[in-house]
Amino acid sequence: MSSMNFKDAVVVVTGAASGIGRALAELAVRRGAHVAVADIEIAKATDAAAAINAACAGDAGRAMPFQVDVSDAGSFSALAVSVARDLGPVNVLFNNAGVFAMGGLDRTSANNFRWVFEVNVFGTFNGVSAFLPALQASAAAGRLAHIVNTGSENSLGLPPGGQFTAYTATKHAILGMSDGLRRDLKSSGIGVSVVCPGAVNTGLWNSARNRPGSLGGPKPSPAGLAQALAHGQDPADVARMAFEGMDAGEFIIVTNPAIRKMAEQRNAEVAQALDMADRRCR
Repeated sequence: MSSMNFKDAVVVVTGAASGIGRALAELAVRRGAHVAVADIEIAKATDAAAAINAACAGDAGRAMPFQVDVSDAGSFSALAVSVARDLGPVNVLFNNAGVFAMGGLDRTSANNFRWVFEVNVFGTFNGVSAFLPALQASAAAGRLAHIVNTGSENSLGLPPGGQFTAYTATKHAILGMSDGLRRDLKSSGIGVSVVCPGAVNTGLWNSARNRPGSLGGPKPSPAGLAQALAHGQDPADVARMAFEGMDAGEFIIVTNPAIRKMAEQRNAEVAQALDMADRRCR
């Protein structure tokens, strides 16, 4: 298996101040890329970039902080201009930023539902829209060009524990969007992957601290969720497997084999429905 050549590539990672995003950014720097550490919290992005550069001293790449609100198309467009000016033509986009809201659909407010979709789904759409011209130019020039969207085990089925239906719906949407994008860009030379981790030890549980005022403002998150995520995968392991999947040319990159049971249950339901359709249509 040959590795993608990230030497001197320009990589954009959203939600890169912490968690999976930070781990993706650091690994890209270690592989020689110049990385835009993009996050809504610029102070944390600045700290993360400094820490990555210190940890990767001696490697050819570097990290630089940028601010972006992924739910705002204008903010993403401004990021594209800034990255082109400060780092150069983009080669890889990691649409990684995401937020989380607890509750079944019967207990989810319209504000929370809209917020989770604006960040997770429209944020991914905004990223593709803002950076696609630069990625098309990179591909046309024969350079690396790839989009990686962060999905979830929720993209492949329904986790047995907890109720967070709005979040699950967004991650189903990410898989569908990524699959359609793969088809749309098939002849362009731009690769598409969707990373599907299970529970990861990140601060996702506290993402409501950044919920905008127009949708109810910041709110406290359940402490129990933090304890649950604390037992999840290390973000560094998720990032490593994401890069390994990209190197292998995988579209769906699963980082936790425990997802198999949940995904197979969904696949079995689809297969059963198709069998029933065969009987009905005879």
